[in-house]
This record gives sequence, C-alpha cells and structure tokens, in this order.
Amino acid sequence: SDINLFNLFEKKQTRYGIGYDIHKIDFKSKNKLKLCGIYINHPPLIAHSDGDVGYHSICDSIFGALTIGDIGKFFNNKDKRWKNKNSKFFLEFAREKISEKNAKIINLDMNFICEKPKISTLANRMKLNISKILKIDKSIINIKATTNEKVGLIGKNEAIAVESIITIEL
Repeated sequence: SDINLFNLFEKKQTRYGIGYDIHKIDFKSKNKLKLCGIYINHPPLIAHSDGDVGYHSICDSIFGALTIGDIGKFFNNKDKRWKNKNSKFFLEFAREKISEKNAKIINLDMNFICEKPKISTLANRMKLNISKILKIDKSIINIKATTNEKVGLIGKNEAIAVESIITIEL
C-alpha cells in the first residue's frame, strides 16, 4: 500500500509525438478523397488502406509520444487485413494505447500541406470527428494548412501531406 500511495504523488510526464504522412493523388479513380473521416469531392489518395493521411499522421504522433513505434509496426501495408481499411479503426487503436498507458491528450496540432482542397472550410468537421474518436474536447485540437508554393509533388497538386504534433500527459 505504501507503493500505491507513492504513485499518487508521482510527477506526471509531458510527452510530445510527431506524425507525418504523405500520399500521391489517384487522378484515375472515381472515388472521393477522405481526410479525417470526411469525404471530399476531390480525387482520392493512392494507399493500401483508405489513405486518410490526417488520421495516419495523428496515429504516428500518438505512437511517438507513447514511444511504441509507428503505424507501420501495428498495421503493415503488406498485410491484406488492412487493405481498404477505414482509418478510423487505426485511430481507435491509438486511443486504446493511450488508455492502456493511463495517458491524457493535452493538445493536438495538425498541419495539412496541399494545394487543394481548401482545408479551412473542412477543419471544424475534422475536429469534430477527431474529438469523437479520441474522446477529447475539440477545443484542444488545432487544424491549419499551407500550400507548398508550387514546389515538388505537393506543389504540383500531385500529393497531400499532413504533419501533426500531440502533447500527452503520462
């Protein structure tokens, strides 16, 4: 019982995790683009799963903050089980890892890097989806975007990338 009492006064750790994902756009597909669970009238991304770079980036930031690896460690893109899988499943898995470690999300900051679509018009709905899945208040989620100033695949509107950083208390 002395150990349990000691744990009550143990100082919490603040940890940070960075996530990044990028996929090329599939201009031949008739499907819609999916970002943070929202279907958008825009060609989708080429990917093994549903290609939701927003959710994938968050997963990697969570796994990084928990120091348990990356999304590929848990969901290998050569595994047929994850073919066309809804990325909401991956984010729910990441949330379970947070629960297992008794951690709490303090802040989530995301940056979409793309020429199109316009993220500012979608950000509120994205926040709502993320907050529901991660069971956090949407006020601690920030979503912003930048273009790549016409440089590289992203600048030529051939790819979309997302980076995210999460702060957790452990």
